[in-house]
Amino acid sequence: MSAPGWHLRVLGPPALEGRGLRMAPVERKLAACLAYLALEGATGRGRLVGLLWPDSPEHTARNNLSQMLRKLRLFAGTDLVTGGDLLTLGPDLEVDAARVRAAYTQGHSAELLEGGGELLAGLRYDDCPDLDDWVSAERDRHAEARIQARRQEAARLEREGHYEGALGLARALLDLDPVSEDAHRRVMRLHYLLGDRPAALRAYQRCNEALWREFQTEPLPETKQLAREIDRGTVPVLAPAARTELPLAVLRPPHLVGREREWARLEAAWEAGQWIFISGEPGSGKTRLALDFAGSKGGYIVYSGRPGDRVQPWATLTRMSRINTARFPDLRLEPWVRREMSRLVPELLPPEQRPPPITSDEELLRFREAHMVWTIAVHEGLLSNICDDWQFYDDHTNQMGMYMFGTSFPLGQPGGMPRLIATFRRGELPRESADLVRQTVEQGIAVLIDLESMDERAANELMTDIGVPDDPTLRRRLWRHSAGNPHFLLETVKLLLEAGGLDGPLPDHLPLPGKVWALIGRRLERLSPPALQAARAAAVLQSDFDVEQVAQMLGAPLLDLAQAWEELEAAQVLHGHRFTHDLVYEAVLAGIPGSVRGLLHRAAARTLEAESGGAARVARHWQEGGKPDLAARAYLRAAREAHDQYLLADAARFYALAAELLEGQGDPRGAAEARSALARVPVPGAEPPPVPPA
Repeated sequence: MSAPGWHLRVLGPPALEGRGLRMAPVERKLAACLAYLALEGATGRGRLVGLLWPDSPEHTARNNLSQMLRKLRLFAGTDLVTGGDLLTLGPDLEVDAARVRAAYTQGHSAELLEGGGELLAGLRYDDCPDLDDWVSAERDRHAEARIQARRQEAARLEREGHYEGALGLARALLDLDPVSEDAHRRVMRLHYLLGDRPAALRAYQRCNEALWREFQTEPLPETKQLAREIDRGTVPVLAPAARTELPLAVLRPPHLVGREREWARLEAAWEAGQWIFISGEPGSGKTRLALDFAGSKGGYIVYSGRPGDRVQPWATLTRMSRINTARFPDLRLEPWVRREMSRLVPELLPPEQRPPPITSDEELLRFREAHMVWTIAVHEGLLSNICDDWQFYDDHTNQMGMYMFGTSFPLGQPGGMPRLIATFRRGELPRESADLVRQTVEQGIAVLIDLESMDERAANELMTDIGVPDDPTLRRRLWRHSAGNPHFLLETVKLLLEAGGLDGPLPDHLPLPGKVWALIGRRLERLSPPALQAARAAAVLQSDFDVEQVAQMLGAPLLDLAQAWEELEAAQVLHGHRFTHDLVYEAVLAGIPGSVRGLLHRAAARTLEAESGGAARVARHWQEGGKPDLAARAYLRAAREAHDQYLLADAARFYALAAELLEGQGDPRGAAEARSALARVPVPGAEPPPVPPA
């Protein structure tokens, strides 16, 4: 690909250069228009004219936009902005803000630090309120991103032993935010690492004074602890870029401990032929218990719900179907079954052989029957079916599951469905699923096993399994610190091992905080910037991602990202195409700066659209990314998709969402068309999924 011939600077006073020509300054509305397209991507003309000429009649504003773009074309001798109703920047124009943002999302913090000044510096947009809000927000995001880049670069320099450079960046962070305790601690630590203990203690005193002056409060316990360690000369110094290989036993403890009572209840339920529900707090060991028990009985398969599944109809069932298509690529199916299954897995048939949209209850029943036949075929020989993280399953997958398990009751018989074992977080099931659990337990069809915290005996067994020294004081502190949560205990031990081991005295303050995902966040800080950005992109995608998809989303070379992916797998952040634990996913998601989150959602939407991903999923990403006009278009596609699958209530909901967004974007004609389509959807009365008789 040839290099762009034109370059637009919008970080600082706007200037356009290329082919021996220069436009400086750039007219303020043209500069804002080009900056918006560079940072927000393809945008409808209606949205742009509303931003740039809010007080003009629409036809006048559209004419103004056309004239402005015509002058730009005459100046450049080519179309730097292309498209009809949906405008985008042409490939011949590079914009510094977009380049710097892309570099930052790929983990190259240094380029952001060199990335010029304020967005559209010196320009005011008081006469364009919505545009002024956008410019202000983008200026704040860019400033926040520069702060985050300084943090990342300072952390990298410190890891590599370049303390002077790290200290300079840490001081710059303090200049930007004089009450940031994180920056104060970094300055304190770096002074100490440079051998200047008095300067480190003076830095702590300045922190004390700044916090008291602004908030009449004292530093956090971890800041005080660092000051004590500096005073005693006991601040740990890691070797540059050192990494600790975690023992295999810590990554996966060899034995299930402390669940003898629950195991006995599982055995009784199995003998009685009951459905099995396992609930508990995040990290309480639900999945491990289900896997070990199912493995003791024979063959089983796991279908995991993923965050984000509930956004897209059939998301979980489609994943299940693809798992089994991969297991049995040559499975012999009757033509009518294969035809119906191609609704979920289109690659089963060429386009001309796929069935038309579902238009009646009879056709919907035929689809369900086909799925029943296919599911029984692919589950032959399996004794257990584990529905893991059931709280994430989409509603239509749940309804199909209840239909199949209800029709096949009792379970575990030849020619029927395997036994059902479902795990879910306590209190997080949708109402319909929670009602099903309650009803089936009351009728004796199912048993609910709720996992409590580990007692001290069980925690001691687990710590013996993972190699924690047999020190009663150490073990009791770890058990109390983890509140009996197995995953929290494992994450604490991992962090302590990475920080230098468990053989020495335990720190006065264990690596808190009180939620597991916040503790995991401390471990994520050790990742390289490219690996961290890859993890963030995967967290925004939420489910069914792979390294190629994340590379496309970040605009990163595949081989470079593959190296970051290996780092994430080695650090137990990712495993294959998913996070190692939903708590890890939540920790990554919680740590994404606001300046980055929106652009990652927009990148996810573009990536999924290019891959013909589910329209409802695409719409959610556009909406989270602050692009309501593109979200509305995607919701219209989602409505048509749902209508073709005879999901009429979903079609109506998506049309209503599109209408609301279009109305909010000043497109009354589009909103009216969406409401007209909504009025034509024949929404039947909602019927709950059948519950089998006792």
